[in-house]
Amino acid sequence: MSRRKRNLVLAVDDETDFLELIEHIGQGVGCDVITADSATGFRDQLTRRQPTLILLDLQMPGMDGIEALRYLARQNISAGVLLASGMDQRVLTSARQLGESLGLRMLGTLQKPAMLEDIEALLARHLEPDERISLDDLQRAIDEHELIVHYQPKLQRAAHDWQVTGAEALVRWRHPRLGLLYPGDFLPLAEQSGLIVGITDFVLTDAIRQIGHWRSRGLHLAAAVNLSPRLVQDLEFPDRLARLLKEFDVTADQLNLEVTEAASLHDPDLVMDIFTRLRVRGVGLSLDDFGTGLSSLTQLYKMPFSEVKIDGSLIAEVMATKPAATVVRAIIELAHNLSLKVCAEGVETSPQFEFLEQLGCDALQGEFIAHAMPAAEIESFISVWNGGDHTLIPVVRK
Repeated sequence: MSRRKRNLVLAVDDETDFLELIEHIGQGVGCDVITADSATGFRDQLTRRQPTLILLDLQMPGMDGIEALRYLARQNISAGVLLASGMDQRVLTSARQLGESLGLRMLGTLQKPAMLEDIEALLARHLEPDERISLDDLQRAIDEHELIVHYQPKLQRAAHDWQVTGAEALVRWRHPRLGLLYPGDFLPLAEQSGLIVGITDFVLTDAIRQIGHWRSRGLHLAAAVNLSPRLVQDLEFPDRLARLLKEFDVTADQLNLEVTEAASLHDPDLVMDIFTRLRVRGVGLSLDDFGTGLSSLTQLYKMPFSEVKIDGSLIAEVMATKPAATVVRAIIELAHNLSLKVCAEGVETSPQFEFLEQLGCDALQGEFIAHAMPAAEIESFISVWNGGDHTLIPVVRK
């Protein structure tokens, strides 16, 4: 494995003071920063350098941020893009969604003026690791059992309380040199290479085996697993899954598969066949990441989903912007009218929790409730939470 160069951040803004601030912060988080204060400088920097991260102001003289996004898309730029602007959050969110529709890797937004600590945290969170992960490394991780599964508890509304009734299975990589890696560090490579099928099979098997183990311990818990888009195109998948459930004596209603809308857009007739067979057998099917990108309402009634999962990026804005709160309220009402359950992920604060509870959301998941943890810790978590003493549970950030 070769050592990669330091992260290179391209900051594009017509305010000199802001660019100097980004250069200063870049030194502190261990990356190199190049700047551009005009459209010409922006294009010149991209011609000469290959940044890993672009911090882009929406209001640039000579070329506004939307034109810049289109330019990045035409150049097939793979760098992550962070948007910055003094405009309201609604405009930032719309611009981010446009970037996603153009195929850009949109990472987030920054509303100016911003505190130094906020900018520093945002940059640090999205910088790439110093080591490049190769395809051989990932194949070795699969072969040598370096992958592990953590489980994030999922709350279900029960009368006048919330109970832990399941958990989402989330893959981790215990890398021998880089430590614990999260999905964003290696799943894009897995998707591109086709190794995602083997990883998904591993997570599915672990989750189903774990359901059986929990049952033997007196816990009737369900597990949710993210389904690779490649498996959505595999007609044999429902039969393989049925055999796996039978092997561990697990009923189909204890498993929920989460799929993104993008996975269901290619060859809809084939996808409908696979989805319907899964639902006929009793497997739950959740439309994941709903409320972002180009979410289509037609998916809610054309495909046999049993649940809608509201994306965490939308939940993060419900207390700050009225439009986000209105959209979440509308999603919940629409889903209920279609007899679908609604789960909100990315719940990180008490006000978000209370807001979603008031709207009648059926299930909640996020760091405010619990971080993803090894399966062995789930039992003690449940005994505390379902026992009623929620204050004893620490909130641990990833």
